[in-house]
Amino acid sequence: MNAPRQFFRVIALAALAGLPACGNETAPPTSGTATVSFVTPNTDDGAVLVSLIGPGVRDAQPASFAYKAYWRVVSATELRLIVVGNLAAGVVATVTVDDITKIGQYQATVLEVASRTDVVRASTAGYGVTLR
Repeated sequence: MNAPRQFFRVIALAALAGLPACGNETAPPTSGTATVSFVTPNTDDGAVLVSLIGPGVRDAQPASFAYKAYWRVVSATELRLIVVGNLAAGVVATVTVDDITKIGQYQATVLEVASRTDVVRASTAGYGVTLR
């Protein structure tokens, strides 16, 4: 009589021990589009070269018909993007990422900027890019 109770107690404890593992299931990746916003201290920018680093950056598109976007996937975690046009502060492009829920893991860096008269800026100080 005591053996069946002991058996059920062991089964119940084993089932309870397995419950926490059920809550640790991760959701599948959610592919999505993020915006690339440009921060500039100038009013005559004509081109910007940006590095986007993060898991699964796939492609890029200009945010407006006024811009041209040229991009290349450098590695599994990096995309280089050039946006050309009469650039202004604000959204200049969009990028497709494998998991939009991990957008906080991405880094965006301005590598180089040129004026509308094709003069490369001596410094990128004051420039920035955000990814949302």
